[in-house]
Amino acid sequence: MLIILAIQAFALELVPSLKKDLPDIVAEISPSVVNISSTTVLALVTPGAEAFFELWGIPKERKKTALGSGFFIDNCLIMTNNHVLPELGGEVVVTLVDKKQTRAKVIGRDQKMDIALLKLVEKTSCRPVRFGDSETVRIAETVVAVGNPFGLQNTVTKGIISAKNRSIGLGPFDNFLQTDASINPGNSGGPLFNSKGEVIGINTAIRSDTGQSSGIGFAIPSNEAKRLVPVLEQYGRVPRPWLGILGERLTPQLQRYYGLFIGAGVLVYTVVQDAPAFMAGIEQGDVLTHIDGNVITEPNDLERALMKFEPQKMVTLRLVRGTRLLNIQVLLAALPRLDRLPAGIL
Repeated sequence: MLIILAIQAFALELVPSLKKDLPDIVAEISPSVVNISSTTVLALVTPGAEAFFELWGIPKERKKTALGSGFFIDNCLIMTNNHVLPELGGEVVVTLVDKKQTRAKVIGRDQKMDIALLKLVEKTSCRPVRFGDSETVRIAETVVAVGNPFGLQNTVTKGIISAKNRSIGLGPFDNFLQTDASINPGNSGGPLFNSKGEVIGINTAIRSDTGQSSGIGFAIPSNEAKRLVPVLEQYGRVPRPWLGILGERLTPQLQRYYGLFIGAGVLVYTVVQDAPAFMAGIEQGDVLTHIDGNVITEPNDLERALMKFEPQKMVTLRLVRGTRLLNIQVLLAALPRLDRLPAGIL
């Protein structure tokens, strides 16, 4: 009997989280969660309207504010959503669990994955979170969201994982965890914890007609987010490759209109001047069907396939041009800043 009790005690020491109930776990993880507010000054003056603004005393600038959440990771960096932060310039203020406020600077951001890293301007102590394995998360597993909905600091909500691998049309890398834990405006960028107190997701979006929680929230899997951390620290961005085209999935209507002999692929509408596709000789009206053997049926397929390669990698594009089937070698290049490109460019 004594031997059995000793084995049980040893097992509990190896898995301490099993001895803790939910309030104990929340008490441990709450100090890792922060409130993020950002302010951007927008110029309102339009050419020729300066006199009108001055005559009626209308301000020439307006402040745009945004609220969100974040959490400490290693090296006292803060992970959050990119959409929580101002696009250009602006001020970012972080409120810690003890209500202390301090400014932060953006050290890296990725618009496509909607992940950003912040660093506090002032040195402070922090409690980094522990990441869990989002691949092993099970549907119906209990989860807890901690964040700042509507500015209410360190609000805790509980739910389950409702589904995995959700695509909701936000981008080519949609692969969300779905949860019914209440997520509201201000929760964006905050952590989704499992019952062990490990972060398995970053709360990012909701599906709602009112803009408030309807029981359908989405979180970026932690494995995908933490993979970007060293890259964002080193480069400040994710140096993904690009082709420099704007395209659309080939439909039966487009196939008939252009008289094509194939029914699937990406129809090229635009080729960016001096981009890799332009330098390789890809033309408007080409239909891309494969990249290095990977089948392409829509733009998201192409973008996902591109992410498997590094910039400066030579790839083979198979395409249809009129009645000809061509294989073209393309030297990929690093994607320029997204704010300098038209929306939808691959």
